[in-house]
Amino acid sequence: MLAFCYLFVTTGLVIYSYVQKKRGLMAISYCAFLICFLALMPIPGQDRTVLGAPTQIVFKFDNYRSLQLTGLGCQGRLYYIDEQKQIYSELALHSARALTEPFSHMPEDYIFVPLRDYSGIDYSRDGGRTFQTTHFDDTSDKLEGYYYRPRVDTVEQIVVLNNQIFVLDKNRGIFRSPQPYGTRIGYDLLSPTNQAILERHTRYMGPRWDNPPASLPTMPDQYTGWDRWRCDPSLKQEVIIQSRFKPFHQWQNKLRAVLGLSHDEVTHES
Repeated sequence: MLAFCYLFVTTGLVIYSYVQKKRGLMAISYCAFLICFLALMPIPGQDRTVLGAPTQIVFKFDNYRSLQLTGLGCQGRLYYIDEQKQIYSELALHSARALTEPFSHMPEDYIFVPLRDYSGIDYSRDGGRTFQTTHFDDTSDKLEGYYYRPRVDTVEQIVVLNNQIFVLDKNRGIFRSPQPYGTRIGYDLLSPTNQAILERHTRYMGPRWDNPPASLPTMPDQYTGWDRWRCDPSLKQEVIIQSRFKPFHQWQNKLRAVLGLSHDEVTHES
């Protein structure tokens, strides 16, 4: 109400001084009118709050190492983070998806992260500093004219232990990576059927492929990581978009304080 009184009084003074041709009073009243008008006029573009893509930790290897996902609906950019060693590696620019299958991963030098559709595995041999991609291989089906690989609806569980990954597929059994040495001659993920066919190939001979497991290995008692990925698909993050007119808002608020006006007397456009 006080704001309208200021405008009414100053407008009246401007009209009165103009009619009476009192130039001094007209200049003073006109300046007072401009000050009141500037203090009350709505300035567009206040800070706005919008809902953006959230960032959440979807898997923890231990207290220092984790996978972080930025995106809506548990899909988006995926990062591997090691806070202790200051490692921050981007795995997927925008196509990652939070896995729903049981997933246990010992915090070791070898890091394995399946792609969203299990077409391959992103893996690191240097503790997450750099990553490469390897693919599942099933030569037996290639000979029959089509290629088999695990899918979201066929993978039952994933375990990473002793720098090896074991992927339990309900159709092909346990796909596994080679034991972590002599890795210069390739890096594949083989199923039991696949390994039986390729056992005479030099690339798949030697201790790297010895001792195929009959079942998934058990995680040790000292394992402190998670046993599956965790993600809230409904989570959203508030993002404040600052207005380019913010300095004008600050100046106007000071002017209002001088005039004794409260911030609630005028509502700005958003």
